[in-house]
Amino acid sequence: MAVRWLMTGALVALWMASAAMTSAQQAPAPVMLTPSGEGLPDGPGKDVTVRSCGTCHEARRAASARLTRAGWAAVIDSMIGRGARIADGDVPVVLEYLSTHFLGEAAQPLNINTAPQIDIEAAVGLLRREAAAVVRYRERNGRFKTIDDLKKVPGIDFSKVERRRAFIVTL
Repeated sequence: MAVRWLMTGALVALWMASAAMTSAQQAPAPVMLTPSGEGLPDGPGKDVTVRSCGTCHEARRAASARLTRAGWAAVIDSMIGRGARIADGDVPVVLEYLSTHFLGEAAQPLNINTAPQIDIEAAVGLLRREAAAVVRYRERNGRFKTIDDLKKVPGIDFSKVERRRAFIVTL
């Protein structure tokens, strides 16, 4: 009886390993969203914004953010740097739409010692994995004493930090 259970366990383990290998080999291609302007206010540039932003993420994601015009310009530059395809002539249209309908106050400095990962991504312009590395490093090694201490974090592009240095503090 024990041999039978052992054989059954071995077969189940073999089947699970085979299924895992098959699914890893057949990883689906990234899903591109169908642009939708649902939830966005009407106005000049809405269609261009939806078309430009809505294939990578829901365009209404902007509704949760309130940034200055300079902040929106930085977001657009960051998205283009990450592969967003926005025609040169559409950039000012998208910027005008976002800064008209989702205008916020000047950005407050980000305390890198207390900020959650999502805020580090947004304010510093880091990729999700880079922001996670900052949080992980901070949890293991303690507070950052200077902005230059971020150079010690493995796996981040410090040039991104350097560009946003004026918006980061270590309190």
